Amino acid sequence: MIGAGPSGLAASKVLASRGLPFDCFEAGSGIGGLWRYGNDNGMSGVYASLHANISKESMSFSSLAMPETYPVFPHHSKVLAYLEQYAASFGLHRHIGFGTEVTSVRPLKDGCWEVVRRHRGDAEARTQCYTEVVVANGHHWDPRLPDPAVPGAGDFEGPALHSHDYRSPEPYAGRQVLVIGMGNSACEIAAEISRTAARTFLSARDAAHVFPKMLLGRPADHLAGSPLAGLPRFLKDPAMTLLLRLTRGAPAHYGLPEPVRGPLAAHPSTSDELLVQLARGAVTPKPGVSSFGRDTASFADGSRESVDAVVYATGYTISFPFLDPSVFAAPGGRTELYLRTVPPRLPGLYFMGLAQPAGAAFPLLEPQAEWVADLIEGAVRLPAPAEMTRAIARAWRQHDKAYAPTYRHGIEIDIRSYRRALRRELRAGRRRARGVLPPRPGAGSPTPVPDAV
Repeated sequence: MIGAGPSGLAASKVLASRGLPFDCFEAGSGIGGLWRYGNDNGMSGVYASLHANISKESMSFSSLAMPETYPVFPHHSKVLAYLEQYAASFGLHRHIGFGTEVTSVRPLKDGCWEVVRRHRGDAEARTQCYTEVVVANGHHWDPRLPDPAVPGAGDFEGPALHSHDYRSPEPYAGRQVLVIGMGNSACEIAAEISRTAARTFLSARDAAHVFPKMLLGRPADHLAGSPLAGLPRFLKDPAMTLLLRLTRGAPAHYGLPEPVRGPLAAHPSTSDELLVQLARGAVTPKPGVSSFGRDTASFADGSRESVDAVVYATGYTISFPFLDPSVFAAPGGRTELYLRTVPPRLPGLYFMGLAQPAGAAFPLLEPQAEWVADLIEGAVRLPAPAEMTRAIARAWRQHDKAYAPTYRHGIEIDIRSYRRALRRELRAGRRRARGVLPPRPGAGSPTPVPDAV
């Protein structure tokens, strides 16, 4: 197991509950992944004031609810305390090797995986072979900047950092600040900075729907379990558009352009604070940045503004530094994984947490881990590699019809559809394992893989 964030903890809990022997390696000194503020693994982008934008009910694992005493949208410190409680409740700490970075994972001809790890402070690395490897290193830790860079970005003389390195608004007090992006981090950071900055600009290439955290007196993410979520897409999109219009008003009321796509075609940007600061004029929306000067930024509409500092809230790259790209990679943010978990021709390798729903991912992690554990135990059997590859291609065609064609949405899923697909595969996998559903040609022994470069 690589990583002891939420995905790694969920998988560890399931494996431990079944008595399956495993090692979990975590580069940091504690569990929690990105939810550990100042994590010494260098991978957490949590800033001081961050609160979850998903309600505690929706964010809980299926086997352990967040405490009732928690606020609806808990502070990051409370989310970490909940993860600590989860790990303690299921005795997970004894399985985790802290301060241990996995530097290489490569397939061998005998079907095993060679794993190289280095413990902090050790002069030499250690190598061990495993029959299975579960990758749970997260996808919000490798900052992604505009590529190619904005013309003139190298000439800009003010401080410019990625939101991953943002911690508090104090350095921006009294300054003219440009925040680039329109995701959750961009919205919340722009709103926070605007309270003390001289001016705050929020630049986005594409107009986006901004959801309030509460809709009709309930957390907006509760809609995922409402009758609205069960409507077909051609009805659900206009229904959500109408609901947003009734509760939030038109984007023009906040100076925002009208989005071209429906509200369900993109990962939701959720922020009450931004809407308030836009209405107050504390945040000025701008189109995409076309170029930088020494102390200016020019925009796609021909306007130019004086800028003292820049925050790039431009998302993250999905990366696996311990895997050679010839073995597995996620070009363009897209993963070739059956049910977002299994690479068809790499038996024994599994990926956790690379399915991003509109709401919280936590509730999906234990069911995903249960499937992985079933595969490891042999209780279920996968389709043939060629069949999985065809299924992945079909899933991508459906995905491309539903979501915006951007890096950010490469792992976006509909949570209800994913759960249904996982249940269907579990039933079919059990029938294959019992021999009731014969395997397709080529689905016998594990597919051999070449030595890694």
